[in-house]
Amino acid sequence: MFNAILVRPGEYMVRVNTRATYLSFLRESIEKVFERKGLKAQLKVVDNVRILIDPLGSPLDQYLSILRYVPGISSFSPVVGIGKDYSVLIETISNILVRDRVRRFKIELQGSLGVGRKELTALISKAVVDETGAVVDLVEPEAVIGVDVRTRVMFVYNKVYKGMGGLPYGIQGCGVVLFSGGVDSALASIQAVKRGVRVIPVFVDMSPYWSPQAVERAMEGLKLLAEKTPWDRLKAYIVKNASRIVANAEIPLKYRCLACKATMYRIASLIAEKENCDLIITGESLGQVASQTSSNLKTLTRLVDKPVTRPLIFIDKEEIIEASRKIGFSVLSREVGECKLKPDSPATFSGKEVRDILAEYLKQAEKDLENIIHESEVVYL
Repeated sequence: MFNAILVRPGEYMVRVNTRATYLSFLRESIEKVFERKGLKAQLKVVDNVRILIDPLGSPLDQYLSILRYVPGISSFSPVVGIGKDYSVLIETISNILVRDRVRRFKIELQGSLGVGRKELTALISKAVVDETGAVVDLVEPEAVIGVDVRTRVMFVYNKVYKGMGGLPYGIQGCGVVLFSGGVDSALASIQAVKRGVRVIPVFVDMSPYWSPQAVERAMEGLKLLAEKTPWDRLKAYIVKNASRIVANAEIPLKYRCLACKATMYRIASLIAEKENCDLIITGESLGQVASQTSSNLKTLTRLVDKPVTRPLIFIDKEEIIEASRKIGFSVLSREVGECKLKPDSPATFSGKEVRDILAEYLKQAEKDLENIIHESEVVYL
């Protein structure tokens, strides 16, 4: 009976003046993710408040599983569309109840009703009771039948699937993600995606001071992120040879981790400039490691001219792993060894003097950093 899918957009629909733009981005996201999965469909914006997906005769299930991971969607339902004829509506609801052998039901109306919601719901419910012999149960119904009334059509459904929420992909511009391949940066990427940011991951390969397992995990993480990104392709940078720049830095050993992170920040900033991105995104969590104390994060942030956003800044590691598990990223929490450049006692505090040291180091390394970015591998996943 249900032959289409009705998509309900998220929180941004209260902004009437930008609603059309947001819906356009959401429609494009859905079309591109379907295209990537090899699915065909026709999409139509209804009354500038809904998106209707016609699967062109294909089973709905494969479309439903994909829509769960498209940001900007509040919820969605398999539906059947009928004309604005209430006798047809009563017949349609009755057929659903009889088909599913439902004895206790509830009707929920929404949309452009034109009359009182309660009164109309009561009239339709009574007619369905007379038609089927089922009873209205507002407390524990076996089925809730929804009716979304639009200008020229009514959509009837009996299931509502929760969407990802957030904003349509790309509506908030572009952000470069410092992507290590662990659960932190992967989850931070998804959080940015959910808020409408088109992400460009940058993996700074610190081999030979990182283990082959760390590099392998990063490549796996990029593939997992690509699967959850609502676009046709995910663009990513693989930057190599930064490790020799850090290893040769003439700075006190205790500041090497800060120099390493400052190098990554500068690489991200240069790529963000190249890609016309507004933000740098990291998976840093306050106090998790030496370079992530409030003092050191302050120092690092002031070394770049792009805003640095940290979606996980106040989240515990256990919470990060649990959130990652829910979206299929927990495999990235496995241990891959420590960086061999890490000193025995890395600095946990830094001030203006350290910031000046790091700024001078970055100034001297600028040409080398530009070269390794130019030589970096750009991949599309």
